[in-house]
This record gives sequence, structure tokens and C-alpha cells, in this order.
Amino acid sequence: MSKIMKKYKLHNHSGYSLFELVVVMIVISILLTVSMNYMGNSVDSSKTEETKEELNQLAQSIAGNDALISGSHRTDYGYIGDIGALPSSLNDLVTNPGFATWNGPYLNDDFYASSGALESEFSIDGWGKAYSYSGSAATISSTGGTTTITKKIANSVDDLLYNTVSFNIIDLDLCPPGTIDKDSVQFRFTYPNGLGIYQTDSKFPTAGGFVSFDSIPIGQQSLSVFELKNNDTLTRKIYVNQNSSFHADIQFPKSLWCDTTALAGGSGIETLRPNGTGSLSALTTNCANNWQCVDEAVSDDDGTYNSGSSNFWQYDLYAVENHTTGSGTIDSVKIFINAKLNFNNQRIRTYIRTNSTNYQGAQIKPSTIYTTYSTTYITNPQTSVAWTWTEIDAIEIGPQIR
Repeated sequence: MSKIMKKYKLHNHSGYSLFELVVVMIVISILLTVSMNYMGNSVDSSKTEETKEELNQLAQSIAGNDALISGSHRTDYGYIGDIGALPSSLNDLVTNPGFATWNGPYLNDDFYASSGALESEFSIDGWGKAYSYSGSAATISSTGGTTTITKKIANSVDDLLYNTVSFNIIDLDLCPPGTIDKDSVQFRFTYPNGLGIYQTDSKFPTAGGFVSFDSIPIGQQSLSVFELKNNDTLTRKIYVNQNSSFHADIQFPKSLWCDTTALAGGSGIETLRPNGTGSLSALTTNCANNWQCVDEAVSDDDGTYNSGSSNFWQYDLYAVENHTTGSGTIDSVKIFINAKLNFNNQRIRTYIRTNSTNYQGAQIKPSTIYTTYSTTYITNPQTSVAWTWTEIDAIEIGPQIR
């Protein structure tokens, strides 16, 4: 009896029941699935970042890198800066399409094999799919991932290829050429025309010295101004940036176009400078009074100056000297400001006060070096008729800065 009972005695060994085994298998399966999904997301994220970086490099190779600065001027305008047009395909960035002004390749060394041969990877995204490039929309897109990634080269093609530059020409006495001499001054503006060659546009200024050129691509362009009577020439490098309306006053260092001593009996120009505080002094100054920083006959640039440091418009108004020699009809009043850019988003404009009313000139993004800008009023903006000498004596002038 006792032997039979021993034969069927249950042993107390540990083990898994069927239910326990199923639970463990499910838990392991869930862990594996979560781990694999995590690894997949990590790889996809890496490809996304790689693709975004490549898109940035491609965009910069086309339109340049605005962070590359030398001597206060931008130095890199990419393919457009040399050609004057967007590439027909991304291959134009590494292979000359037959343009004499091409100066590539425009891609960084990341796209080159160790042997120096070009790899095809510059044209494919992180998933191995070719980038989609649209010159008409100024975009490059990657469609290899789960969502499309698009890089805008610029807000529009117009911002890259159709900018405006304008100039006012004056002589040492701040005189424009006038009706008699306007055809003796020739402006020649040279830029790449998109066909692999440099194009030079020539124009004569108005009597007031104004001239403008449109449809100018971004890049470092060249300006020459010829004073034909005396065979004098001025040359300037003009840095044209995206979506810009560049303007500058160009001055010949000679007395050419008016006799400032002949105002009482003929035509000419009288220069009136600030000589007192006007209606408002809001700018920061390093002088005892704001007007004293801007009253010199020859600008001392950073010697004495007024500055603005706000996201909102700040302005000064200064009283000016009374006229002493002028008489007769006043043809125009021109306000000059000499300014430079300290921060990328700064803007300036001229400001005047006449008959208790304030008026401002066009908004300008100044150059990073001191440059003279101006606004011309043919008539008094408050009366819409010719200025009077009484109004000239009472006028207040100044700058607006933000």
C-alpha cells in the first residue's frame, strides 16, 4: 500500500503552466516590436536630418551663403552670382553647362569621393531618391521619406533675379548735373545676364542726378560713372542682395556743375546744415546735443554720430541755418543723411517737418559702410506748390531709424 502511494507521489518541481508560457511569449513579442519600431524611427530621423542638411547646402550653392562676410560685404552669391540665372538642373552646379562666367563646382567637399571624383549622392536624398528641383518656383524637394521636405531657395524668383539699384550723382558741392550737364554723365552697370556673359547697361541721369537699373540679379556687380567733359571716372562694387532696392549717392570729388557763389543772380545750390534742436531728439548721441553730431561740413563718420537701437521707429528733428544767398524760385529741396548698417534688420529714412507737419522719405536698408542717401522734394509736400524761402528758414530735418 505504501509502495503504491509512493509510485504516484507528485514531485514539487517549479515550471511554467501553459498560461504562463503564453504570457511570456506575448511580452517578449511586444518588447521586440517596440524595439524594432524605435530603431526604425531613429534611422528615419537620421535620414531626415541628413536630407535637410543636404538641401541647405544645395540652396546655398545656388544662391550663396549670406553668412560669409569679408570687409563688411557679403562674398558668396553662389551659381546665380556668377551666371545671373538659376541653374536649369542640379547638374549645372557641378558641370559647366557651357557658360564663360561659370566658376564652379559650387558644392561643398561633402559631395566628393576621396579620389576627388564627383559622387552622384548630391542629387539624391537620405532614402536614395532623386531630389525634385524647380527653378521656376525656386525650390528643392525630397520625396523619399514619409513626408515631403521642401527647401525654398528664396521667397520668389523675382527676389533673386529682378532687383533694383538706383543712384544720385552729385559733385563736391552737392550739386546734381542739372539740365545742361546731365548728358555729360554716363552710368554703366555691369552684371551677368544669365547667358554666360556680362552685360553692361548704360544710362544718363535726370537733371537732378537720379538714375536706376532694374532686373538685376543678386551678386557683386560693377558700376562705372563717366564724367565725359573732364574724362573723369568713378568705379564702385555694388552688392545686390535678395529682394533689394539698393540706393546710394555717388559723389565726384570736384566742383563741376554749379557755382554756389552765384545764387543771388543765377542758379545754384545753397547748403543749410543743422544748427539747433528741433521738435524731437529720440536718438542716442555721443555729443552734448544731437544736432551737434551731424552739423559738420565733411562727415567724420564714427567720430560723432547719432544711433538707434529699437524695433520701432525713432527719429530726430533739427533746426537748420537760415538761407543767406538764395533768391527767386526754389527748384527743389534735397535732404541728405550719411549712415551705415550696424544690425541686419535696421532701416533708415529721411524726415522733415514743414508747416507743423512731418513727412518721411522712402525706407532704406543702409550699407555696412557709411553711405550718403537722400530724398528730393520738388515741391513742399504740405502745400504741393513750390517751396518758399520762409518755409526753408522754418524747416526741420532729421533721420528716422529702427
